Amino acid sequence: MDLEQRIDRAGKKRVLTLDVLLSKELEFMLETEGYQEGARLPSERELARRFGVQRGTIRSALQVLLDKGILVSRERSGYYVAPSRVNFDLNAYDSRKKVIEQMGKTTYVKLLTFEKIYVSEKMARKTGLLEDSQVYRIMRLRFASGQPMALEKTHIRCALAPGLSEEDVHNKSIYAALRKKHHIYIARSEEKVTAVYANGLESELLKTTRSKPLMRYEGLVYDRKNRLVEYFDDIILKEKVQFISNDAAIKKHMNR
Repeated sequence: MDLEQRIDRAGKKRVLTLDVLLSKELEFMLETEGYQEGARLPSERELARRFGVQRGTIRSALQVLLDKGILVSRERSGYYVAPSRVNFDLNAYDSRKKVIEQMGKTTYVKLLTFEKIYVSEKMARKTGLLEDSQVYRIMRLRFASGQPMALEKTHIRCALAPGLSEEDVHNKSIYAALRKKHHIYIARSEEKVTAVYANGLESELLKTTRSKPLMRYEGLVYDRKNRLVEYFDDIILKEKVQFISNDAAIKKHMNR
């Protein structure tokens, strides 16, 4: 009995659409048959024959797994198991470098811009900083396992870190420089994640298509004296990262 027949026998009221249910069957196949990162899946034709469905249904189910970041597609080649995503804990803002390397991946950043700017009215509303006060605006492109992962936009208060230089942040830990040069120790953060679509610059830097759904990860970072140190506003490829909430794992010392 093929999958479509099994669905029909379950009754007229269907909780899940066929493509979503089939995507779960495919996930189970990947898990039980030992597919590893980078492994190629059988062709759409082979999968359709195996599950007894139309190729269009298989294609829709595969798209569900592409959207979830479980699979990646390569033109004229097929579907492959995606690299495991990096887990960012919303309750434990930690070093990007540290989190990524703990997963066995290599990471580095490419410095794109380093400049002093005045706090705009919009930023002042978001952060509580005084309008026309100054911040360092640092834009870096984050790589994981050699591939672009995130466009990181960091704003550090100039008043707290006078003399912070381009050399301090060029493929180095910003927080390490703040500790070493200014005795600033990060203690906590307030964060949120929203869905956005790639603009021209983001799509070019992250090597993706314009208007592709991305994640915007922004927040405020405070030191042990409860002073606002940083406002960050990152754009992240959603297939590279997943956000979790683990109340039991609050970390206070970071090495970004």
